[in-house]
Amino acid sequence: MLDRIPIPNPFGWEGLSTFSLLMMLAFLVGSYLLPKELERKKLDPNHSDWLIFLGILGTLVGAKIFFIFEIWDQVFIDVPGYDGKYSYPLTHWNGFPGHPGLWSSLFSGGGLVFFGGLLFGWLFITLYFRYYKLDIGAYYDAVIPAISMGYAIGRLGCFVSGDGCYGFATDERIPFFVFEFHGAHPSGVPVWNTPVMESIMAFGYFSYFQFWARYQNFRKWSIGAQFLIIHGFARLIIEFLRVNKAVIPFFDPPTLVNIPDANGNPTFLTGYYWHGFSQSQYIAIGLILFGVYLMVSKKLWLKEETNV
Repeated sequence: MLDRIPIPNPFGWEGLSTFSLLMMLAFLVGSYLLPKELERKKLDPNHSDWLIFLGILGTLVGAKIFFIFEIWDQVFIDVPGYDGKYSYPLTHWNGFPGHPGLWSSLFSGGGLVFFGGLLFGWLFITLYFRYYKLDIGAYYDAVIPAISMGYAIGRLGCFVSGDGCYGFATDERIPFFVFEFHGAHPSGVPVWNTPVMESIMAFGYFSYFQFWARYQNFRKWSIGAQFLIIHGFARLIIEFLRVNKAVIPFFDPPTLVNIPDANGNPTFLTGYYWHGFSQSQYIAIGLILFGVYLMVSKKLWLKEETNV
């Protein structure tokens, strides 16, 4: 894959990051869709710029924090010859030799966990809603199509950059769904093309929300609750094919569980398999359960009564 678009320059700059370009496109599309939906729902579209900004800020902050949670056992580790399992990574930018550093990972260009971004984005915009005393349920329903489209485009960014968020190796040969990645972190072997799979699912539920559900006059909070359930199931399923360590292994884990450098990828990916729910799967289950709770407690399958 093409992780950067080369641009001739005298400064040694490697070029434009395709992942960054598609992330920018995702936010631009969201900034186009959101004010139109707010206006359609007779909400104030002037809030859309701040919602987009806080969504971006929350995404970056939360995605990085949750990435550190995912690599916690690689950052804070006992290394022979070094004292301070926790103090050393805090006081050395690159951490222990041969292991990811806390600060270098936190401020690097890669390493983003979507659920962390989603949760912190929701937190930031919820605080905004409360500060301005806005109708939280109505505004949440309005942002769902933009979030869905943004996620679909963002996952394509993972695909074109080949940054390592693909699945493990497989002997299946299915066009578009199995691919040998070349890019920032080449796979070296055919693997499940989970970014494209997830992007297709996201385009699917974006179409559902954009072209049907939002016109059905469902009760307030219904669109948001439906998103939690649908997206939660999509992420829960795709994680069975992705390379993410189990929080609590249900089976004996693979010999190698931490992503190595590119040269070690073929051996690592060939020997990898799902061995228990990952951090993302537990969060997905939580989103599903919360969405179901909202649907049942508020009877959100019903529609608002209209005055004739």
